[in-house]
Amino acid sequence: MFSRTLHRAAGALFAVTALAATSAHAADAWKPAKPVRLLVGFAPGGSADTLARLLAEPLSARLGQPVVVENLAGAGGNIMAYRLSQAPADGYTIGIAAAGSMAITHVLNPKGTNYKPADFTPITLAAVQPNVVIVNKDVPANNLAELKEYFQKTPTATYGTAGVGISNHLIAETMLYKLGVKVPHAAYRGAAPVITDLLGGHIAMTMDNISTAAPLASQGKVKAIAVASIKRAAQLPNVPTLDEQGLKGFDMPTWQGVFAPAGLPADVLAAYYAALQDVLKQPAVVEKMSGLGSEPVTGMAPEKFSAFLENDRKQWADIVKAANISLEQ
Repeated sequence: MFSRTLHRAAGALFAVTALAATSAHAADAWKPAKPVRLLVGFAPGGSADTLARLLAEPLSARLGQPVVVENLAGAGGNIMAYRLSQAPADGYTIGIAAAGSMAITHVLNPKGTNYKPADFTPITLAAVQPNVVIVNKDVPANNLAELKEYFQKTPTATYGTAGVGISNHLIAETMLYKLGVKVPHAAYRGAAPVITDLLGGHIAMTMDNISTAAPLASQGKVKAIAVASIKRAAQLPNVPTLDEQGLKGFDMPTWQGVFAPAGLPADVLAAYYAALQDVLKQPAVVEKMSGLGSEPVTGMAPEKFSAFLENDRKQWADIVKAANISLEQ
């Protein structure tokens, strides 16, 4: 699913050569004259925060000014997104955001949010990571079929995520819908308490990013049941995918992109796009991201990223409708 969306959005990238040339000139024309704020909608240690801190230093070197990471955690990234939408469009405030705040929120509650997609300037898609189904080590399931059987026989079992409407909530609901089981969802205020309750046996399952799931599984603290992408993850090579276990075509990783407030001047947008392309191709950045299970995405020009976002919102809308997901879950 996700890979088709990504391929559609990137399908016309032959035209990017001209944009890249324009971007290079614009990058020379605009440079920040003071430090840049890089907002992140999650607490330190998560995939978005890790990406921000990996990019901040080389981006600082490229722009010639410090890039300062600022965590504005809460509401599945929506607090940060709102703050970003209200910032001046002068190039001194950018943010890293994911599907929860930039796509899913507007599908679940299109009239009830205090910002909208038009309040942002998409700069580029930066990274994707596979998600992993992990369960408490005492859950009597070692594969997807056994997990389904467990949930069918254990109506009191619950699963948890870091909030209603974040991508991992909807990905888990999609999996459960396709399995034909209904499992109560426990919404937490962040990822850390989800893991605490999973380890403590208070919830049976979660869907989490591989950067969190792989170390826990490797240390035997949880059991990894499946990877929610088409191909297996290098960090968990022995864990089969959902596709391999019968959910054909299931491909729903997490993504992060870089955004600015709406109305960002064209020369500033081009400068950021060029700088980020340079940073995301640097071997040291690629190596560090790969070690965390994150795949850098390059060549996603602003207009292609906008098309990707529109496709992503449509995909989430289809999922919400099919699985009857609401804000109350």
